[in-house]
Amino acid sequence: MKKALLVLPIILFLFFESCNDDFNINAPYEDFYILNCILRNDSSIQYAIISKNTYTENGTPPASDNIDQNIEGVDIKIFYNDSVFVMRDTTIQLANSGDITQVNCYYISNLIMQPGKVIRIEATVPSGQKLKSTIQVQKISFAKFSSDFPQVFHSGYQERPYYNWNWIGDAETATSILNIPQLEIYYKKYEGGKYVGEKILVPLAYYYIYNENDNLTPVSVKFSFNNYCTTTLETVNKTMQEISGDDTNKKNYIINNVLFSVISLDPDLSKFYSAYSTYAEDFTIKLRQTDYSNIVGGKGIFGAYYKFSKSLTIDSLYITSFGYQYDPLN
Repeated sequence: MKKALLVLPIILFLFFESCNDDFNINAPYEDFYILNCILRNDSSIQYAIISKNTYTENGTPPASDNIDQNIEGVDIKIFYNDSVFVMRDTTIQLANSGDITQVNCYYISNLIMQPGKVIRIEATVPSGQKLKSTIQVQKISFAKFSSDFPQVFHSGYQERPYYNWNWIGDAETATSILNIPQLEIYYKKYEGGKYVGEKILVPLAYYYIYNENDNLTPVSVKFSFNNYCTTTLETVNKTMQEISGDDTNKKNYIINNVLFSVISLDPDLSKFYSAYSTYAEDFTIKLRQTDYSNIVGGKGIFGAYYKFSKSLTIDSLYITSFGYQYDPLN
């Protein structure tokens, strides 16, 4: 067994009530194995958890402490790119609302996904029953993406300029993939005799509206089928100021890079996420009980979470106007 601390992981601790490709909220209770595995390209470790729900004789679910949340001795294989990856058992600590829960699960650390690739998972429980699923990693293109970042001295800027970010999904699945964009400024702060790498998120929105005080109010970004977002120069300026805060020595900060990213869910995970009450926090997906499943021979969800990123050009004069240093190579 290997122990690791994992704060707010993505889909490792889920419960489901029934299983059918056509979900039915009132599906009957039954015993079943549950396989949950969400692959993600922004993590070096991939996790899976397999459990079994056993219902009482009158059809009611058991108390939570009677649910076996881990099945040991499961042979879990992931088939990808003509290779077979065998998952190993491990124990992690899940931080949830301040409480720490120990979770037994399975992991691999050497799977590197690529867009457009087909991935298959197969889990064989000790009884010989098999659970299977196949997905295809989604695609995103920045072909029509504008990579210019604030150049505040450009004479063409209006009083309240907007910056629009657009991306293109795979034409075959563009209408069935949920996305969430993010804009990050990477910088280094000098403290304790050395420079420490940091990053800060620039707030994004789908669009802005004017409130009663004639101020811009953003309609906040969340997981959606949209392929665009926006921000304002005013928002970017405020974020830049927050980097140093009250620190008067602005030279202690070096701006390295600006990165625009789109986090994209595959169609199965998108359907699951959008069909039920869910939320995104720190780009962690938390899913409640449902009977939607794409697992053959059991229940659960097998999906892919892919983060597409693009570095943006940035004007050095804009950086130095805040008193910061600019070194994209540092």
